[in-house]
Amino acid sequence: MSLKHKIAYNTVVQFGGRFLTSFLGFLTTVILARYLGATDYGVYAKIYTLAAFFFLFIDFGLNAVYIRRYKEDLGRFPLLTVTRLMFFFVSLSMITLFLLATNRTVFSPREEVWVFLFSPTILFFGLLTSFNVVFQLKLRYDLSVTASVIGGTLGLVLLALFIRLGLSWAILALVTGYMVTVLFAYLFAKRIGRFPLLERGISWADIWGFLREAAPLGAMLFLNTMYSRVDVFILAAIKGDAAVGVYQLAYKFFEFPLAFATFFANAVFPHYVRILAEDRERFARIFAKGTRYLFLSAFIFTLGGLVIAPYLRWIRQDYLLSTRPLQILVLSYPVFFLTSALSWFLFLHKREKVLIWVYGLSFLLNATLNFILVPRHSFIASSWITVFGEALVFLLLLSVALPIIRRKR
Repeated sequence: MSLKHKIAYNTVVQFGGRFLTSFLGFLTTVILARYLGATDYGVYAKIYTLAAFFFLFIDFGLNAVYIRRYKEDLGRFPLLTVTRLMFFFVSLSMITLFLLATNRTVFSPREEVWVFLFSPTILFFGLLTSFNVVFQLKLRYDLSVTASVIGGTLGLVLLALFIRLGLSWAILALVTGYMVTVLFAYLFAKRIGRFPLLERGISWADIWGFLREAAPLGAMLFLNTMYSRVDVFILAAIKGDAAVGVYQLAYKFFEFPLAFATFFANAVFPHYVRILAEDRERFARIFAKGTRYLFLSAFIFTLGGLVIAPYLRWIRQDYLLSTRPLQILVLSYPVFFLTSALSWFLFLHKREKVLIWVYGLSFLLNATLNFILVPRHSFIASSWITVFGEALVFLLLLSVALPIIRRKR
């Protein structure tokens, strides 16, 4: 199979799997939104959003650094496991500090309990991300997809059975689904690759060296999540949980196609690393072609989002107001896809430290604009700020990438 076909196949497999898991996620969202209503669904949205910050924190770009450093050697896999276990405990500490600092302006005492009830999903996400290194190197994303579908299906069934008992039981059902996903991912990964899960021989020097190399990309990913989702907490504090529920439903539909760019990067990244080392001119040609395809696909998703938006009210009349935010958000797909490509381009050329400054600036601007505009314009302001914020990120990354591109000619 040619390189082009391998990349296309693995991208399609991931996106097809994302479609299946997102369909399960859609059903999960419908059940939660329908039975909880906009206000209580907004509570769940806050809990999930807080966890999602730490999903990317525990990710920290470690997979990309592992592949860049060790290529196809899985003997150092325990570095991923140990590092992510450490990050999970750091995440719990940071969540505790956040809850203390906000002093119950975002989460009520009862909601704080639910936050910690949902927190094991952070660890499960980290472990699943680690196992994806094996699937990525062996080009077997179909197994990762299978694990996600099994766990997602179980979580959905349990949710349907227990949603009437309240949000606590709904959270337990979803956490169980995450846990089963990780279990099956581990079993599948062991079937196709030989790797130790834990190892006593790992030293603090090993972990520190690994973290130091991953820190720029990890900080960028974390800031990227913060800048794009800080609006949820500002909405919650200023406009209440119902506004969060309306906006979050629109964002759930919006973020589904964003995964296409991520899956494309996952499929192509190991090949980019190899080709860049062997032939820089060939890399430039392949990167340019891949980015063009990515950019063109964004317009298809934009059109699909505009068509789907008016039908969100079918879930429940509470979400009639979700139509406008989704119509605004989908306009940013072309920029988001190009930003993804530029971010990986800079990482491959070891300019990832620039990404920290770019996303840090975007986070500060996003938070400031939301504080200023949300009191008057609510989630409509948050939607437009997301669009313009990503456009700013794109322009800043392009200004850094262009000199590198010109030097390669």
